[in-house]
Amino acid sequence: MKKHVEIDYTEDMVGYWKDRSVSYSQQNRAQIEGFKREVWEELILSNAPQKETLRILDIGTGPGFFAIILAQKGHQVTAVDISADMLEKAKENAQYYGAEVEFALLDAQNLPFADGTFDLVISRDVTWTLQEPEEMLQEWNRVTKPDGRVLYFDANWYYYLYNEDFLRTHEENMRICEKEGGFSYGKANVMEEIAMGLPMSSRLRPAWDLQTLPELGFRKVTALENLNPLIYTEQECMQYRSKPEFLVIAEK
Repeated sequence: MKKHVEIDYTEDMVGYWKDRSVSYSQQNRAQIEGFKREVWEELILSNAPQKETLRILDIGTGPGFFAIILAQKGHQVTAVDISADMLEKAKENAQYYGAEVEFALLDAQNLPFADGTFDLVISRDVTWTLQEPEEMLQEWNRVTKPDGRVLYFDANWYYYLYNEDFLRTHEENMRICEKEGGFSYGKANVMEEIAMGLPMSSRLRPAWDLQTLPELGFRKVTALENLNPLIYTEQECMQYRSKPEFLVIAEK
């Protein structure tokens, strides 16, 4: 069993996403223009507070996928990230697609917003990277309005580093992807090394989320699991077969 070590991996994470910013932006543009976009919109907005115009915070926006599609639906979106390179791509993408989004660079763990600012706090594949997950999820709760919601998508991206069954499934899927021409990133081992120092990598989810979020002050917490067939193309389903995406819905 691997052991979590307390190390600040912020610089390593920023460096990784600096290298990935171009390819990841291209992936996001394909999704913005893809036929699965409406499924993402429906999953988000059907589980969000039902208001004509939502004030939304997109945490870890990356190249801006969520921020752009939600702004284009008429919502007021603020998008933040710790990577300046990713934010630059997000700004370029928002301008390209004509989406009005307010962007901000995070330079610390605390969110620079007042209590109860947002109707909806949302993120995609971010919570696994949190170095202090309980503290950060409480921070997400803090900036959410009463009766607002926190929605986040994620997966057990690196649980295979801690579980032999997951490791076998991961390795088999890697062989399939290599044979079928799936996407591969040459520095994937760098992220594995970072993931080894992150506490969420060793927690089986969304079981952990369903147990922990009520303890952190959320009023009601539910999860939708195995979303891959809904949100991904056939190629993406092959790519992420061993890492099914889930959605956590937490009410304040």
